[in-house]
Amino acid sequence: MLSSLVLPQVGGNITFVRINQDDYSSEWMFKNSTTKYVAFIRHSKTKATATRPSYDRHNFEVTQTIFAAGAVPEYERKFYFVYEVLPSDTSVDLGDAVADLAIASSNSFLVSLNGWDS
Repeated sequence: MLSSLVLPQVGGNITFVRINQDDYSSEWMFKNSTTKYVAFIRHSKTKATATRPSYDRHNFEVTQTIFAAGAVPEYERKFYFVYEVLPSDTSVDLGDAVADLAIASSNSFLVSLNGWDS
């Protein structure tokens, strides 16, 4: 179990406090006068079928709410990923590669996604 959750961000790390936990999920939050971050970690299993076994499913989601300021109304940003593996699979190579792709070359992949490039 994670004792703390720190989101490294340009301009300074965001340290979340756990606000809810059950057997297979946790909810975390950080809030100041201009923004609020809520993070979720959820774990589940996919349903086995005749052609595919059950997989462990891990989900991480962060929502940032930017509070209204002057004429600019409140708005949100959300980023999440889902990671599915066989219960016996301990490799994190694919997740590590995707995370590296997202931030490589000054975030060029993420910038490209924002530009609707596919």
